Amino acid sequence: KKKQRTPIWADLDAIRLIYEERADLNKKHGVGAYHVDHIIPLQGKTVSGLHVENNLQILKASDNLKKSNNYVQQ
Repeated sequence: KKKQRTPIWADLDAIRLIYEERADLNKKHGVGAYHVDHIIPLQGKTVSGLHVENNLQILKASDNLKKSNNYVQQ
C-alpha cells in the first residue's frame, strides 16, 4: 500500500527520519511502544492519503490502535 501511495515528489529522506525517530523511541521505551501513523489513512473509508512526510506522525501504539484506519480531525 505504501509504495502505491508514495508519489514521485515525496521526500524519502524526511520519511526515513520519521521512521528512525520512531525506532529511537522504541529503543528507549520498548519495542512496539510507538508507531508511525498516517494522519489521513492510505485506504480510509471516507478519505485516502499519501505516504508523504506531511501525512505521518508518531503516536503511542495504544493511541494508534484506537485510531485504527480512521481520519481523526483535531
